[in-house]
Amino acid sequence: MQEAANETAYFINPKLPVLILIAQGVRFPEGRWLRVADGGVVPWQVEELVTDLFPALRNRPVPFHALLTDFDVTEYERGAAASS
Repeated sequence: MQEAANETAYFINPKLPVLILIAQGVRFPEGRWLRVADGGVVPWQVEELVTDLFPALRNRPVPFHALLTDFDVTEYERGAAASS
């Protein structure tokens, strides 16, 4: 996957699972991220879309994070490393 987001959009890592809104130009956290919606969509519609695309995630909490700066990504990665 590319180093930084070409546009502000929502991405999911279905392996974790976790949903992120990442701003244009911000680097991606480690892992495989799949684009699911553009940044203009409201979060609850993205959650519905995600459960439609990934039925195994229905009735499971899918954490959401907004990563608007590279600092946000660093903090997200620190939190993810601490919880593993």
